[in-house]
Amino acid sequence: MSMNDEDKTMFAMRISRKEKNELRKLYGDMGLDLSTAVNLFFKQCLVENGLPFQPSRFERTSRSSH
Repeated sequence: MSMNDEDKTMFAMRISRKEKNELRKLYGDMGLDLSTAVNLFFKQCLVENGLPFQPSRFERTSRSSH
């Protein structure tokens, strides 16, 4: 099923300028723009029927590399 412009709606959000620039660079290095990355996140939320990661109230200090 293809999506035409009539099937889409605008979504606006606020984010710090610094984070936006960092994310632009991150996703750009992956060949994505911000809009595509956010759409991928939303679509994965629908697949998972929730957030596609486990939220935690504790800050993680480092990521383990596998």
